[in-house]
Amino acid sequence: MPSFTSKYTKKHPIIFSHLLERLTLLIIITFGETIIGIADCFKPNEFSIDSILIFVIVACLFFVYITEFDHLIEEKKTGQTGNLLIYLHYFILLGLSLITVSLKFISEKEANSLFAISCLYGGMFLFYVGITIAVTYNKIQYNSINKMNLTSWIISLTIGYAICLINPSLFTIVLCSAIISLFNAGMKVRILYQN
Repeated sequence: MPSFTSKYTKKHPIIFSHLLERLTLLIIITFGETIIGIADCFKPNEFSIDSILIFVIVACLFFVYITEFDHLIEEKKTGQTGNLLIYLHYFILLGLSLITVSLKFISEKEANSLFAISCLYGGMFLFYVGITIAVTYNKIQYNSINKMNLTSWIISLTIGYAICLINPSLFTIVLCSAIISLFNAGMKVRILYQN
């Protein structure tokens, strides 16, 4: 656990950009695993609008991650232990893992829809928690938590979760989730172009 090494890392701070690069690569690999996990949706006999919407969900989440960690974050930080950066990536990694699992079996008839929907929205929640914590490492002009963004993703996830529980059809789940992912990606990009 990184927190047990803080007294040593304070004396010998890490090179922040190197740690950021390694963690980013880990998340990119996880996104690759997500794509592999949803590949069954793209078989000729399974391909449908649902397949496209599932891909949109993953693409939007990737877009949010890259916007935060490639454009908004200050890579040249000095004197950092990197512990918070490591811990926030736990949220992102666990969130993506839950999303991958849920996207894989929401289309299966035997799957418990409550569990699948809860995994999907729980994963999205954890992912956005990690992204929100990362704001503390952003460049000066982007480094405060935008209350409108925070409120909008919490409300959108809550509404999406409720809609999916009320109507747990595959199309409703992927359509709601794709709209929410697209909306939240737009909100993140808006921050980039606002300043």
